[in-house]
Amino acid sequence: MIRITDLFTTPMIEAQMADHEDVCGQLTQLFLEKEQQGDEFRYHKQRETQFGPLFESKFDLFRWQDPPVVSVARFCHASLGEVLKQLTKFSDEELGKLRFNYHAWFHVTRNGGFQGLHNHQNASWSGIFCVDPGDELPDQPESGLVRFHDPRWCSWFHSEPGNLGLKMPYHHGGFDVTHRAGRLVIFPSFLMHEIFVYRGERPRVVIAFNCSIT
Repeated sequence: MIRITDLFTTPMIEAQMADHEDVCGQLTQLFLEKEQQGDEFRYHKQRETQFGPLFESKFDLFRWQDPPVVSVARFCHASLGEVLKQLTKFSDEELGKLRFNYHAWFHVTRNGGFQGLHNHQNASWSGIFCVDPGDELPDQPESGLVRFHDPRWCSWFHSEPGNLGLKMPYHHGGFDVTHRAGRLVIFPSFLMHEIFVYRGERPRVVIAFNCSIT
């Protein structure tokens, strides 16, 4: 008899917002309007990992009072709260004392835009909520793909059939996420990830957030 312990496991959480169609439609219209206003809503710094036609807003999104933004902010907060309830050993009383501090923003990515390898600093949890995945291209399935990289930096020092055939969650290598409207992905902020070049004609719109919990 053997016992297997899931050691150093990295959680990846997905949550689907019910009845998201109207909210996502309103958000798309709202964000595209804000994009057209340029520097009034654009974050002032061009990040070194961002390339091509990619608009990044300022980080105050979850403080907006627009109803569709409020709806998504509440959904993201409720989802992250459930994550902590399931993954931590805190009591209900301890969970009730936590304070969630959000930086949230939106991205509008057009044909040719992408983001290089990066993680999110000064936070414990991060999330990406898909407003509109843009065009799905059957002949280019990696368009706009999010790839999360294995945080075990030494796991590829030796590769052979004995460790290449491992199933989830023990496998080596990346984990790919294809966005769907209304879907939220939550992950530890330290996790390195990249967004492949988007090739659609319709804009790709997402909301991202970092959360520091005290």
